[in-house]
Amino acid sequence: MLLVTFHGGGSDSAINNVHAYATPDGSKITHKALAEPDSGELSELRSIVPFDGQLYVANGAKKQSTVLAYPLPATLPGSGPLFTNPSVLIGPTLVGKDFTTSIAHPYGITFFSAPGNPVYGYISNQDTNVVGRVSMSDGSLGTGCQSSYLTKSFPGGDFLDGTYVASQNGSLPDVSATTAVGAGYGGLGVTTVQDKTVTDTKTKTKVAHSVRDVAVAGGFLFVCDEVEKVVKLYWLTDGSYLGASAALGQSPTHLAIDNGGLYVSAGSALYWGQLPQSPPSPQAPALNLDQVDVTPPANHSIGGISFDDTSSTVYIPFQAGTGDGQTMGGSIHSFKVSPGDPSKPPKLSKEKEFVKSLDDTPEFVLYWPGP
Repeated sequence: MLLVTFHGGGSDSAINNVHAYATPDGSKITHKALAEPDSGELSELRSIVPFDGQLYVANGAKKQSTVLAYPLPATLPGSGPLFTNPSVLIGPTLVGKDFTTSIAHPYGITFFSAPGNPVYGYISNQDTNVVGRVSMSDGSLGTGCQSSYLTKSFPGGDFLDGTYVASQNGSLPDVSATTAVGAGYGGLGVTTVQDKTVTDTKTKTKVAHSVRDVAVAGGFLFVCDEVEKVVKLYWLTDGSYLGASAALGQSPTHLAIDNGGLYVSAGSALYWGQLPQSPPSPQAPALNLDQVDVTPPANHSIGGISFDDTSSTVYIPFQAGTGDGQTMGGSIHSFKVSPGDPSKPPKLSKEKEFVKSLDDTPEFVLYWPGP
């Protein structure tokens, strides 16, 4: 089964839009795979990740700004949503109109679990432009969640609760002012634009480009910096900034890890690099990214990709438009993966159009083998 979240081309299409398709034929199972929570709504859904018996979903609209957890079902229901009984892992704190925690407009989700260590979730947030770290033991942004690297590097600094990777701009619209962290310390790039939809002087600007997807592997946290067009690396032990990839031709937005490699979606290109090996102490690892030979149709970009449970098939969304009046839509294709030389990008072959002529832009896809 392939689960797909969409960008939301209009007010209706942005609501509860996780579709499910049968694999490998692409037939539609349902266009509403998730049950609605008791409070709030499912809106602008983004990253969708299974972990420890739960399906975690970024509920991305600013007024929602939660990460929801759905138990993975033992059997599929005969009708209705496939995933039910959601709980809230984490949500925002608003004081007036300002966010006071790191969680605001969540986008990417990843997890770290190792024997003898606390289990954490890492969540990128577009409006605060930070990566927040959440304790999975109690769903909090409390003690131990903030990066000790930031605390040591900026004594007396003021950061949003749970900030693990900070922003270069400490004063963003609708967010409590915080300490700005320069690029040399791993601060994430961000740009703002005038929001023409509101007249309130306090919200006349909005975040335009910011942090995107996140991934964890080998003791490292990988973060897409959309503005600087790089993938940045951080040491998971304390959040130390370790450097970045070379600048890509277009902004990176999505990450996937499979078979010892990191895949990066960046505009119309898909990149691949060998995962760096975890050293006994933080060092600056090399992250060399080379293009994978896959070309979307003209004026399309590549969304979040997902591999099947054998790593022999990859599902790649080709996106047409991501809002702001653009034509929405796209398609999803499947490719056979031939690993070949482990030091070079895998070869993709035998392309198949999985689903086509979508009415909305596919954002994240997740292959799930089912119960």
